[in-house]
Amino acid sequence: MKETSVQLLEGRNFDVLIVGAGANGSAAAEMLAKAGYSVLLADKSDFGSGTSSRSSRMLHCGFRSLEGAAGKTLLQHLTHLPDRLTLVKGAREALQARADFIGAMPNRVRPVTMVTPLYHGGVSGLQMDAAATLLWLLGTGGIPLDYRRLTPAKLGDLPFAEWLRQRDDLAGVVTFRDYVFDWPERVCVDQTLAAEQFGAVVCNYTTVGALHRMPDGQWSATLRDAATGTQATIETRQVLNLAGPWIDDVVGLAAPKIAQRIASSKGVQIAVELPERFRDFGLAAATDKGAFVCIPSQGLHLIGATNSKFSGDPTKATASEAEVEELLARANALLPGIDLNRRSVRYAIAGIRPGSLGAAGRVIHDHADDGLAGLVSVTGGTVAMSRQTARALLGLVKGRFQPSQSIPGVHDTVRTASVTKEEYARTIADLALRRTGEAWSANFDEKQLHAFAVMLGDRHGWDQARIEEAKAEFRAELAELYRREPTQLSPQ
Repeated sequence: MKETSVQLLEGRNFDVLIVGAGANGSAAAEMLAKAGYSVLLADKSDFGSGTSSRSSRMLHCGFRSLEGAAGKTLLQHLTHLPDRLTLVKGAREALQARADFIGAMPNRVRPVTMVTPLYHGGVSGLQMDAAATLLWLLGTGGIPLDYRRLTPAKLGDLPFAEWLRQRDDLAGVVTFRDYVFDWPERVCVDQTLAAEQFGAVVCNYTTVGALHRMPDGQWSATLRDAATGTQATIETRQVLNLAGPWIDDVVGLAAPKIAQRIASSKGVQIAVELPERFRDFGLAAATDKGAFVCIPSQGLHLIGATNSKFSGDPTKATASEAEVEELLARANALLPGIDLNRRSVRYAIAGIRPGSLGAAGRVIHDHADDGLAGLVSVTGGTVAMSRQTARALLGLVKGRFQPSQSIPGVHDTVRTASVTKEEYARTIADLALRRTGEAWSANFDEKQLHAFAVMLGDRHGWDQARIEEAKAEFRAELAELYRREPTQLSPQ
């Protein structure tokens, strides 16, 4: 697969320019290209390397959306009916998103059994039964919920039971089916490659350096290759700003004084190794410090997440030692006997949530009200809801103009996108984190690291010194961003 030279884009005209190739941008590119629109997808870094790469990795069945209603009386429900209906709407959207995601990418998700403890004085088993019935009535899209409620005496050898039993206030547990995507970066890459199959032009390591609306209503954008510095100016009818926490920066290219749309927060997760029999089991619980989740991922379990306000460069977000210790303390309090300590942590992920300022959930901002007709931004988007977001954007564009191209022939989409390990990959991080996912596994070692470096070296003509330099750069990235020390890589 040949990379697109930025220079060759000079003077080209596209129906849609999408800025940001995370889960939302890549999904939108795929759907728009499939509908016949000429699409240019550009990301200033690699595909899926931003906030999508540090997501929670969960496809929720809807229980979390109903958490705000749990434990409330009938009178409280009736006096806060609009709020309750909003929660029900969120649960229905979560169910729809889950079914859509699984149907589109069955090879990128897998089912897990989630265990949720119930405590005396908290949400009752009957209330959880009612929530499960509501989810069933809302429609699960043909995806089983597999809901069960168990008393402490019936837990048997259920994973997590031996630790939960040590709490005197345990009233029982419920179990249900959720799904995880071990590898959100690969989801982004797959969708990007699917968009390309339908005719989109896709460019990683390509920045948008200038953006302005012309008198005829078209938009002009200047692109720059981050590696070579080559530039090109293109025109487009519609700009979709899906740059995550950088959304305000992109809008600022067109109008520096436009009001802020992003409210960023940081969430930290830590990866620990649990016994093999826990591989297909996770745990979710409500605590006095918010939701606690422990989910299987790539042979490890991710525990999280913290929640704190964030300002600064999202690419430099890291987990502090205090945040790591907080998650360890929460895990040990919820699961007496798990006995996690600092040495248990294989790595830590700090993700920036590009939330919507002054609003909850996803918001689609039409900047026509700002005098920027043809520019649309999305805040509060998630990986799990990315296909719903893409479908909404497709509807928006369709309402404005028809595609300039005939609808392309039906190719196989995400399900059979090439898994070649050099799909637009320029760095070891591109290969190890986003094309193969090997670096997220418990067994990633120096031998694999060296193999990736040699693979890239063969492609780019690196000498031995450059190969060793690339390996050192990746070790430094693991240590800086994920608190994974080089010594944690097994020797060759």
